[in-house]
Amino acid sequence: MNKIDQRVSGTRTDQTAAAQSSAKLRRASCLALSLLAFACGDTTKQDTSGDPSGGSSPGTNNGQANGSASAGNSAGTAGNGSSAGDPGNGTNSNGSSDDDGGAGTTGAGTNNGGTSGGTTGTATPIPPTCMAYELKGLKYSPGGDVLPNTCKPFDTLTNNPWAIRCIDADPSYKTGLEGDEYCILPPDPAKGFQVHIGPSDYAKPEAKYVLKPGDETNDNFPAMSGNESDVYYFYRQYRMRPGSHHLIVSKAGGTSSPFGDGSRLGGSQNLAKDNPELANVPEENKDVGALLPAKTALSVNLHYINTTTKDLVQEAWINFWYKPEAEVKEKSVEMFAMGGLAMNIQPGEHVVLGENGKFSCQVTTAGRVLSLYGHRHASTLRFSAWRKRNGVRELVYEDYDWHDPLVLEYNSTTTNQPHNPQTMSGGGHSGVLDLQPGDALEWECEVDNQTGVPLRFVNETLTGEMCILIGDTVGPKVGCTFQ
Repeated sequence: MNKIDQRVSGTRTDQTAAAQSSAKLRRASCLALSLLAFACGDTTKQDTSGDPSGGSSPGTNNGQANGSASAGNSAGTAGNGSSAGDPGNGTNSNGSSDDDGGAGTTGAGTNNGGTSGGTTGTATPIPPTCMAYELKGLKYSPGGDVLPNTCKPFDTLTNNPWAIRCIDADPSYKTGLEGDEYCILPPDPAKGFQVHIGPSDYAKPEAKYVLKPGDETNDNFPAMSGNESDVYYFYRQYRMRPGSHHLIVSKAGGTSSPFGDGSRLGGSQNLAKDNPELANVPEENKDVGALLPAKTALSVNLHYINTTTKDLVQEAWINFWYKPEAEVKEKSVEMFAMGGLAMNIQPGEHVVLGENGKFSCQVTTAGRVLSLYGHRHASTLRFSAWRKRNGVRELVYEDYDWHDPLVLEYNSTTTNQPHNPQTMSGGGHSGVLDLQPGDALEWECEVDNQTGVPLRFVNETLTGEMCILIGDTVGPKVGCTFQ
């Protein structure tokens, strides 16, 4: 990866001529060559096709999938979760971030969640002395603190009781499509539900799920939450097939606001991601939850792009886990703060959107940030965010990978690595990220337009851009300014 001298704490420095030229050539090549299939991301990939974990739902077979929301029943998980190329966000000094493959290394407080790119996974048996419970034949992901493989650390993709893979519960689960390792079992209906979006027949998938080579789609799919009564939730798992740029779950008909009106229930730009990372939930977050009314009509937005030479199929699985009302003392809301709405970046321009605090959210009520990541597209070199207090900016998030963005969690048990502009390694603040009245959250995007067309705020990964600060919060009320 090219080393680029970036701005630190908001003060821009020029790139060296050689590094700048190399970076532009590489970015132009990535944008122009669709056959590279997202080669703009990290080039140090690993294959997780042989990792253990996960399971399949009964009632799902090699040719059938339930294309509607599943109210936590096993039939709703049929499908071949073929997510490749996106997750992995090692946000902790003990973990690593893997783009397009590799379950990553995990440790306490790690946000890793790697995925394998373009492979059809096969289960690896757990040694009997390490097996906490038999995976074969499971109908539901059990949740809880007991890892399937007690001899290995928690791993978002391969050793996760909240997201047992279909291939581990049913060794015959083979759809003939890449990425079967991303299909996950739902929770027990008494503990939660799964939303599944995907074809009803893998042999003949409906046209609305199929992308031809070169296609880019941004589709909304209707679904229904599986809860029969009002519930609280907090833990969610997201899994997607290869080619996805993002997934967003919202209440149908909801509107968007910076710090949440409750319409957005979550989302991911990573193809295998848990929210929050459940390797080590800190004490201060164990009473956090969000309300979900009974049988809520949902909209699942999937943004896919096919840069391969064969058809791709859109598919996603999202697990929601209930939380007893008595345990919920703090309400969480999703932050979704947009910047760059009026951008018009001409070909060859290298600009910083939001610099000098132009993208800012002013805090009026105390709270804290649970997690953050920056949503942007292929021409963004760097996404940075700060907490500003008493006129002093503290860099809390910086990342350089648009395709597989780093997700940082801020709590008493997670140690995030510091960012490194020279190696283009993302990182940020460690510990609880509190917000006090008078504070501000500010963010910016460094964009280098080598596309040959003007970049505007549109949902096109290669020929459009965005600069959106996303995360979970507890408590703060804010007013945001976007320019």
